[in-house]
Amino acid sequence: MTQKTALITGATDGIGKATAKKFLQEGWKVVIIGRNPSRCESTVSELKTLTKNNDISAITVDLSILSDVKAAMGKFLSENERLEFLLLNANAIANDRIVTKEGNEQNFALGYLSRVLMIKSLETVMKNTPNSQILSVIGMDTVRLDFDDLIIEKNFTGRKGLGRWQWAMNVFTREYNVSGAVPLNLYMPGLVKTKILANEPQPMRAFVKLMNFLMGISVEKSAENIYSVYNEIAVTKKKCSCYSWKKERSFPKVDMQSDDQKKLWKVTDNLLTKFLS
Repeated sequence: MTQKTALITGATDGIGKATAKKFLQEGWKVVIIGRNPSRCESTVSELKTLTKNNDISAITVDLSILSDVKAAMGKFLSENERLEFLLLNANAIANDRIVTKEGNEQNFALGYLSRVLMIKSLETVMKNTPNSQILSVIGMDTVRLDFDDLIIEKNFTGRKGLGRWQWAMNVFTREYNVSGAVPLNLYMPGLVKTKILANEPQPMRAFVKLMNFLMGISVEKSAENIYSVYNEIAVTKKKCSCYSWKKERSFPKVDMQSDDQKKLWKVTDNLLTKFLS
């Protein structure tokens, strides 16, 4: 049997790392993406030892810089001829307003623009790989994108930055699945014991810490859930669905106006076209 390949972003810690470990244990070839070179190197070494599977490599890239994302996708494609599973997991909440050197608000660039750029860059190889699929990890908070203020010059908060990219990913998923070549689904992991919200301002930080203590699941359990969802979608061929834990759930309700899908598609094309040539 042909060995399957997975590409996992945000894979040097938390859910991403645990998922990489799970897929390696199942005999997959895994390519991880992380921002820190030394952490990428140590993660690869650690997972080789833990899983006894040496088919793991890393690509180091800052996913908020789209030119770097383009280069990273070029590297992946030069080294891989197939891709069964793309897990878009990377996320880091910037609570200070940061505009990247390419002119994008950092939360939006990392959470939304890089994901769409990866989807579009890898679409051909995934289309040519039987039974391929994309799963985008997302939370419940959504805030409608202000198309007149994409870099949030007015009333910035980290929560708004998070909510806007998650809103955009929700809307893009609906539009992409109309004609996209590869099934794209959303995944909500629920409360998982990671440090993603460790920099949240109080009292939210204390609340999340308490809820994680009371109800949070381990990253290993979350990875098992993701593997189960991957297998279900491989059988059912579902697209434009949303999953939480191991089960399909209703698609999140988002605040949308009648032409928002077309507006977002146009904005996305304008921001990404030069990175897709």
